[in-house]
Amino acid sequence: MRLRSILAALALGLIAPASVAETRPGAPFEVAVDQTFILKLKAPAESVVIGNGSVIGVAVHDATTLLVTGRAWGATNLLVLDAAGRTVYSNMIAVVDETPGRLTIVRGDGTYSYSCFDKCRSIVQAGDAPSHVSEVSDTNNAKKASAEGK
Repeated sequence: MRLRSILAALALGLIAPASVAETRPGAPFEVAVDQTFILKLKAPAESVVIGNGSVIGVAVHDATTLLVTGRAWGATNLLVLDAAGRTVYSNMIAVVDETPGRLTIVRGDGTYSYSCFDKCRSIVQAGDAPSHVSEVSDTNNAKKASAEGK
């Protein structure tokens, strides 16, 4: 009987499936850096306000669907209003590092980031040592120029 109640609630839109962020107020949720999740709203959005746009980015897919991307570690609030100025959604969003295969090395006062799948390769993350950022950027620019035939 419990399964039937859950299925009925899903069908009526009273609860959201696991692949979509729930819009319960007061329950902050997490998104990984460089990942996007779907936020389904219960009513159409007119305005979207982000507390700190360097932490998350939001793209409006349609009036009731937002795509929220974690940009940098930290937390910020997201506020969505309808055409009458009523709150449709308001919550804190925490951006965390849940990327599998990521390695961070702290050497002296510098931080160095790597992506380690088949083997470790240098990547740039917020907070990395300036020399590391410069080296990785130079390598990426040289690779891009080579691919473009320059």
